[in-house]
Amino acid sequence: MGKNPSKRLIITIDGPSGAGKSTLARLLSKALGYAYIDTGAMYRGIAYAFGNRSAGEGIEEFLEHLDIRFEFTGDTKVFLAGRDISSEIRTPEISSRASILSQKSPVRQHLTKIQRGIGKDGGIVLEGRDTGSVVFPDADIKFYLDADPGERAQRRHLEFKSKGMDPGLTEVKNDMLQRDKNDSERSIAPLIIPEGAVIVDTTGVDIQGVLAILLRHAGEKERQ
Repeated sequence: MGKNPSKRLIITIDGPSGAGKSTLARLLSKALGYAYIDTGAMYRGIAYAFGNRSAGEGIEEFLEHLDIRFEFTGDTKVFLAGRDISSEIRTPEISSRASILSQKSPVRQHLTKIQRGIGKDGGIVLEGRDTGSVVFPDADIKFYLDADPGERAQRRHLEFKSKGMDPGLTEVKNDMLQRDKNDSERSIAPLIIPEGAVIVDTTGVDIQGVLAILLRHAGEKERQ
């Protein structure tokens, strides 16, 4: 791609569930030689830990004593008290809890600070729901991926089945739409199309086709 090694971009990918953010962020980061940050996994890790907190413990106290660690080599890995919980956080229950907790200001502030620290020097692809609007509003490239809700639900359903879970398609779609509603209507860092974002509709487009679009934009920016 004729990359300028001194030009290491901050790239954000936002959008609703099932739009292809995780897969495309992973492929894009690999193609560019960048770190891949799955911010959703970070919120899921917090949500998992919150379900096991001490009775009566407030959010601030919980976060202060939280022993959680993230690794960003390939897929984002989450460790709670030294134990890898990366696979355990990928359930509909944890998704719903993460959506609710993400509306809490202390949780968002805690993770946004971590995400900014990781990405400040560039060479990074972050994906989530507020990475281009809140975490890095001045990112070099901001993508917003979307797709038809029915297709997004099908993708999520297949993802759950590939992990050995088989919630009904209707349940997956209803949970997905409720989470989209929660995230779009929350007062703190709602799911929106970031200002200046490149909007990509992935409905009916295969992964490689979408990746080619993202790579073209990244290549143009790197050469500037």
